[in-house]
Amino acid sequence: MSTIIQHFALFDLLILAGISFLLVCSYFDEGEA
Repeated sequence: MSTIIQHFALFDLLILAGISFLLVCSYFDEGEA
């Protein structure tokens, strides 16, 4: 049970990292334009 929770937590961290990365990329793209 604990392993499942850990996997979900890791998945959440990966999703948050990907979203923040996309937001930063779009932010810098707008700043350069």
